[in-house]
Amino acid sequence: MFTAKTRRPRRRMAQVAAALSAGALALSACSSSDDDEGDVAAGDLTPITVVTFLPLESFTFAPEMMAYSGGFFEDHGLDVTLEPVQGTAAAIQAVVGDAAFITRASTIDILPAMEDGQPIVGVGTMARQTNLRIASSQDDAVEGTADMEGTTIGMGSIGGTSERALDLALHHDGVDPGSVERQAVPVTAATFELVRRGELAGYIVSLDTALTLEDQNDDAVVSPAGLDVTPDLQLYFTTPDTIESDPETVEAFLAAMTDAAEFMVEDRENNFDETLQILRDSGDWDFPALSDDDAARAALEVYTTQTWMDDSGTPMMHNDPDRFAEAYDALAAGGLLEGGADPQEWITNDYVP
Repeated sequence: MFTAKTRRPRRRMAQVAAALSAGALALSACSSSDDDEGDVAAGDLTPITVVTFLPLESFTFAPEMMAYSGGFFEDHGLDVTLEPVQGTAAAIQAVVGDAAFITRASTIDILPAMEDGQPIVGVGTMARQTNLRIASSQDDAVEGTADMEGTTIGMGSIGGTSERALDLALHHDGVDPGSVERQAVPVTAATFELVRRGELAGYIVSLDTALTLEDQNDDAVVSPAGLDVTPDLQLYFTTPDTIESDPETVEAFLAAMTDAAEFMVEDRENNFDETLQILRDSGDWDFPALSDDDAARAALEVYTTQTWMDDSGTPMMHNDPDRFAEAYDALAAGGLLEGGADPQEWITNDYVP
């Protein structure tokens, strides 16, 4: 288990003590208050476990990383353990089974669970659009769903979020989903060689990987390719029992996440220099895009200007009921949901800042 303790620096800079052992990755953020008068003493922090549906190896989880390494969790009185699990289904079960306090996941994955009656409530929206991309080659670029017909598309796993997003995009554009073969592949920059060799027409990657591919390969083409046609939000969710028993901690967590995200939004005017310094110097994180200046800054540009907010006027972290209903209707139209329910019963804005 990997543990790290953080304290605030200059504005907020992490001092790291780390140990590694076998088992799942877990990060425990604790407070050190010897320097700042307003800090919360370590013994006064509320311990919670937050699971992530993927390893913390992507700017997808930049808000969690910043809240952890930058001291924002401590600012709000929290001692947070971040623990990755294998996929959204495991994350949902961790929350429902009280093994985790809160998590976040795509509406593509949690709306079926909500419709099935799983006891989960969306308490805040972190991402308001998908950042999935399809990487292909200039020799035969995939820039829309029509380009995928009769081809093989790679993805991290069969039956997961990426495949569901692909099916929804194909259905929306009238392309027979059965005409597109799917192959499970590592979603890394190295897999691009399979595209060059013609074994894949393209493969679905995260924004981080997409930007790294573009930076490293002149012949790479990266495009949403229609995957962004369906509203795909990422909601923080917990259980009604957790909300009833500990609303203050739900509020504290969402406030910490909002502060961390807003810190990075404000750091955009500095080209994200302080954000990258905190994340890198903490020693808590190690993934390719973080050490690549161009990819890191490009990813943060997208997240801070497009992903964590939109032009709807909805404040950061707040659920947008209309957008959420639109996502529900799109999944119902695509055959992933039965439809006919009122999805606004499954979200609340009572605990966001």
